[in-house]
Amino acid sequence: MPTVAVRPSALAGSWYPASPQALRQLVAGLLAGAEPQRLPPGRPVVLMVPHAGYAYSGQVAGRGWGLLRDLVGGYRRIVILAPNHHAALARISTPRWDAYATPLGEVPLDRAACARVAHNASFTEDTHAHAREHAEEIQLPLLQALTADPPPIVPLLVPRLSRALRYVAAEALAPWCDGSTLFVISTDLTHYGAVYGYVPFRDRVPERLRELDQGVLDAFLAWDAEALLAHAQRTGITMCGLEAAALVMSLPWPQRPRAAVVDYARSADRDGDFNLSVSYAAAVACLPPPVGS
Repeated sequence: MPTVAVRPSALAGSWYPASPQALRQLVAGLLAGAEPQRLPPGRPVVLMVPHAGYAYSGQVAGRGWGLLRDLVGGYRRIVILAPNHHAALARISTPRWDAYATPLGEVPLDRAACARVAHNASFTEDTHAHAREHAEEIQLPLLQALTADPPPIVPLLVPRLSRALRYVAAEALAPWCDGSTLFVISTDLTHYGAVYGYVPFRDRVPERLRELDQGVLDAFLAWDAEALLAHAQRTGITMCGLEAAALVMSLPWPQRPRAAVVDYARSADRDGDFNLSVSYAAAVACLPPPVGS
């Protein structure tokens, strides 16, 4: 019998509770905040959610994931695209594990799908890069709380890409744009403060942060990858999953997805101290239903 390689949790007991009971209770509460009426018509194919610890961005993430409560089990796979926080990468990375573990159990990888894209010129296999990556794992308990039998995942760490590499990567992912795959963009928005090396303004910080983030959300709503990249070039916005979002929005969808923003918050909203703040948003995009349906 082949050995099963499982990535152990790197976040239990810090970013979220280590106790299965406490974690399940916490995540259930986060998911309960979702408002199903915010979901656009059609088949959800893209979910954009934050990846900070649940104490900071869990409410926003839950309001995104919770929209898929009755849908998530119907996907063939879930592709989680996240930034590479802990390892330098020149190409998009997939790991070689068979499953990811959390206190709620194991989530299997779609090994065939991982192997398939790993042979593309824009991809590589680099298990080490995924070993401590929180942006992937933080999404899994939310998924597990929605279904006892989650679809297999394809974890992808997306570094800064040239236009050519982004195009080649989009070609590799094109077969999954048929509605059977859910693409999850795991990203926070603006990281503001000296610790992040980003203090482009010091006055009217809450309002100007909202303006910065709105540029991202407007590009998502318009489903315009070029507008997103231009906004980043113009402002230097510290959105960690910018490349992941640009890639998903560059895929050859059969129809332009209809997008909606379902929640937005900043970490500084908790105490009003905007000397240090990270912005979070939850958004979803759906393939429109067939004409006449």
